[in-house]
Amino acid sequence: MRGSAYERLLDILGVAAGAAFGLVAVATSWDVIVRSLGGGTLNGLAEIVEYVLFAATFLAAPWLLRQNGHVRVDFLVNAMPSALRHPLRRATDAVGLAVCLTLLAFSVLVTYRSWAGHNTVLKTVVFPEWWLYAVIVVSMALLAAEFARRLVVGEDDVVPAPDL
Repeated sequence: MRGSAYERLLDILGVAAGAAFGLVAVATSWDVIVRSLGGGTLNGLAEIVEYVLFAATFLAAPWLLRQNGHVRVDFLVNAMPSALRHPLRRATDAVGLAVCLTLLAFSVLVTYRSWAGHNTVLKTVVFPEWWLYAVIVVSMALLAAEFARRLVVGEDDVVPAPDL
């Protein structure tokens, strides 16, 4: 983990998402094995897996952006003269910031309306609907913060992509 509270938060979200994906794999495998042996399915597991995958994906996105682990199509950028690369990367960060701020505004509105309307998800698992939308709010706020940080710091100081 790194130093600032922001960096630690992103690291915690990344680790939590990884753990969530691992638990989903184990729980799904367990369910398949139990059903194959003639047992019943775990009630609500498929639904819980859906929500966990949704939340983990959104909450890991800011950490992934910070790590440069997101999908990037670099072949065009790398083919450009070096004098154009930096402005293009900054422009894409600015577009990313604008998109995240737009999605943040809409997700805050949808979350508030769901909360104010006392909307509930009524499936096997019952919970307030706004909980789902709040995940998007947190993710978009952190993604916007990361894109803004990249614009302020500049590409040269951004954490390099991990070796995979």
